[in-house]
Amino acid sequence: MSYRYSVAQQQYIFQDLKTLMAKATPLRSGDELAGVAASNATERVAAQMALAEVPLKTFLNETVIDYDKDDITRLIIDEHRADLFAPIAHFTVGDFRNWLLSEDATSEKLANLAKGLTPEMVAAVSKIMRNQDLILVASKCEVVTQFRNTIGLKGHLSTRLQPNHPTDDVLGISASLLDGLMYGNGDAVIGINPATDNLHNLSELLKLLDHIIQEYEIPTQSCVLTHISSGIQLAERNIPIDLMFQSIAGTQLANEGFGVTLDLLQEGYEATLALNRGTIGKNVMYFETGQGSALSSNAHHGVDQQTIEARAYAVARKYNPLLVNTVVGFIGPEYLYDGKQIIRAGLEDHFCGKLLGVPMGCDICYTNHADADQNDMDVLLTLFGAAGINFIMGIPGSDDVMLNYQTTSFHDALYLRQLMGLKPAPEFSAWLDQQGILHQEQRQIHWPSNPWHKLKQYTDARIAMGRVGCSIPTQELLKFQLSHAQAKDAVFHQLDTENMQARLRDLKFESLIVESKATDKEVYLKRPDLGRELSEQAQTQLTTYVQQHPQQYDVCIVVGDGLSARAIEENAIAYINSLREHIDAEGWKLAPIVLATGSRVALGDEVAESFNAPLLIMLIGERPGLSSPDSMGVYYTWKARKGSMDSSRNCISNVRPAGLSIQIATQRLMALMRNSFKLQLSGVDLKDDHVVPLQSDEHPKKLLF
Repeated sequence: MSYRYSVAQQQYIFQDLKTLMAKATPLRSGDELAGVAASNATERVAAQMALAEVPLKTFLNETVIDYDKDDITRLIIDEHRADLFAPIAHFTVGDFRNWLLSEDATSEKLANLAKGLTPEMVAAVSKIMRNQDLILVASKCEVVTQFRNTIGLKGHLSTRLQPNHPTDDVLGISASLLDGLMYGNGDAVIGINPATDNLHNLSELLKLLDHIIQEYEIPTQSCVLTHISSGIQLAERNIPIDLMFQSIAGTQLANEGFGVTLDLLQEGYEATLALNRGTIGKNVMYFETGQGSALSSNAHHGVDQQTIEARAYAVARKYNPLLVNTVVGFIGPEYLYDGKQIIRAGLEDHFCGKLLGVPMGCDICYTNHADADQNDMDVLLTLFGAAGINFIMGIPGSDDVMLNYQTTSFHDALYLRQLMGLKPAPEFSAWLDQQGILHQEQRQIHWPSNPWHKLKQYTDARIAMGRVGCSIPTQELLKFQLSHAQAKDAVFHQLDTENMQARLRDLKFESLIVESKATDKEVYLKRPDLGRELSEQAQTQLTTYVQQHPQQYDVCIVVGDGLSARAIEENAIAYINSLREHIDAEGWKLAPIVLATGSRVALGDEVAESFNAPLLIMLIGERPGLSSPDSMGVYYTWKARKGSMDSSRNCISNVRPAGLSIQIATQRLMALMRNSFKLQLSGVDLKDDHVVPLQSDEHPKKLLF
């Protein structure tokens, strides 16, 4: 069915509902990248006017992705509650907006309506709303969940305490964790993003968090954010899992890119329920989402990224989660280009999730290759406080030293709670009072003279910063800004391929230099699709080489500049040299090293296919963090081919002097490759069972508690 609208004697025609929805979406770089955005501002408003006249019933009869081709569409349609939808079934999208903003749309009515709405309905109405509309309506939605405490009550704001460490060092994690608790953070969850998915290390991290929570009777829950397939294996071993985690998206194909299905999510849900670890509730799932994830895996079906994002909330809703977190600015400027787009997307996500009955939080974040800074995040943080968000992130000094991005800090939670009179979860708030944390007399500690300051030796995270009121001291603020400036500059550093080739030649490695279709950094940042493909010249170069050197290769190593050429210049050659004796010992034939500029991870697939090498190692510069502009990632894929899914890769991150050492990273990779060669697979189905002890031998309780 086509949709039409005339503006100033010009008629705009939109061929179907998904086209209309895409054209009506406020401008964002991801929709431009996908080729679905409005061609100009007038067409965008014309689409919004046409969309306002669409009856809500239309979304039940015309799906944006075919029912027969997508299990999430089937989930949305099959579980729609017609009885709950009935009171507004006569509305158009424009009528729906008017009613949502009216006094008749009370918190109770919105809660009762949630399962009568589809994601497409709420995405559509969000497209014709101002930011203040999104804030006002979201503030009326109350979605309350429970595990060991109560999250989402009006007048409360919870935080996820995120004590990440680039090598999963238990003392480093514990230092950040303790720092966060002393600022009143951690009532939503204490959640670690592990540096690797090594099952032994995952178990040890979960045991560490469980020990701390149980020993000090903290009314909160823990989570180590590993793939759900690993989580299920850990649950089967009776490892103490409070919350089962998974990243999810809004299409079946995008979820397959994550290595998950609805059946696997159900299995994880049931496995976690069976552990019966909640004390006051049974909301056991933690999901993360983000606009652009379906587009990044070419799984968007021509649907705009915000509508796809809303569809992910239907997936989350099915499994009664404790927490759903939109990681709004995490992916990069190719999907949300600048601070303005990040702010708008965050408000949309929160509004859509809450209206669908999902307990929404937001990782209010950006990366150093986006046109955004901490001031943009301050704006979004404050708007979320007014909108009644369930939880935000709490990270030392806003700087994640493992994931290399910026988000909200322990101090930011203090700011928002003080500004708007918000409290932590009731049970957690009572615990803080019992412990004497955050009492007035403790708020003006001079940290350099305090024993707390010694914790800084265990981590590069910005802990023990002190505070002035609820903010950070001037010198710490300026240090952050300097680090941010240096990290942004590092993005534009160019890889010296000729010097790299000369160094490889000195070590008796043959190498080739190629480039992607992203011929300069500006194009590279906006067009990740071009960074995944070799230029025509490079394709010809590899084809010619293979024809002139007809032999069977086993291992292909591709070295890509990525977002940090410095990381490659400082780490790649030492890593390749460390691999040589192991590759030789296995009897594997190594293809020429390929140095690639303008490269994304998937570029390696095309190179490996050219050499017909079953073992692909892709070394790439990770995005520069404030404390880690030199971080290299290692991606391994079995029988990579152009179009290989991300779920088929294994990743070892944070390879750098202050992170994962060359020696340990080599051991991890070779253990994966040997198992891969034996099992003939890689990715989520290939588990890292190689035991590398977490780096600190001393128990964290001895030093920290």
